Amino acid sequence: MKDFTLDRSDLAYGNEGEATKVTVFQATQAENERRALVHSEVTQIINAQSSMDAELRLYQKWSMEELKRIEVYLTMVGCNILDRNGNDLFRFKNGDDHAHLDMTEAEFRKVWGKIPPDVAQEIHEKVLEVNITWAGPLAK
Repeated sequence: MKDFTLDRSDLAYGNEGEATKVTVFQATQAENERRALVHSEVTQIINAQSSMDAELRLYQKWSMEELKRIEVYLTMVGCNILDRNGNDLFRFKNGDDHAHLDMTEAEFRKVWGKIPPDVAQEIHEKVLEVNITWAGPLAK
């Protein structure tokens, strides 16, 4: 588990108060399995009038932004970003070994959609720093 400050976001949005923070933990096998579901649906389509003119198409639907959102959802255990009314944007609760998001995935998706893309990107970068195997060739 690691705490980060979102320095680029604070600078970009002129935050002069408390630094914007996010806490991320290293994914377990359960989180890896959930993450893998993003890539799990592949449809195979075979159109064949005869064996000579058979057409095979593979169809896979996923988005990089969806993957980023899911990775953050699975590993973010703290964040002090506030909504326009000054309330915590993300809810957390204490668990047996560490805090966890206290939101359904649908609730998280709705809230995640409210933050600026550059802030979402910086949070996701912190997730990849802790979960280096998810970064793939981008790992430092």
